Amino acid sequence: MNKAFAEGWPSSPIRVIVPYSAGSAADIVPRIVFEQMKSQLGQPIIIENIPGASGTIGAGIAAQAQPDGYTLLAT
Repeated sequence: MNKAFAEGWPSSPIRVIVPYSAGSAADIVPRIVFEQMKSQLGQPIIIENIPGASGTIGAGIAAQAQPDGYTLLAT
């Protein structure tokens, strides 16, 4: 009997959108948290700062990302 197994997550780099300016207080905490996750998950984590409109622009980009679990919003 053949069984299908799901691919382990994560199998590719993870994108994190921070909807605030780089170096701001709202940017520092996600960088600390995701640095720890990177070492635990064994995959690169790319943090993108997309500021504007009080976080709405970055949140909108995250909402329109592929629903594959590889784009996260840190807010």
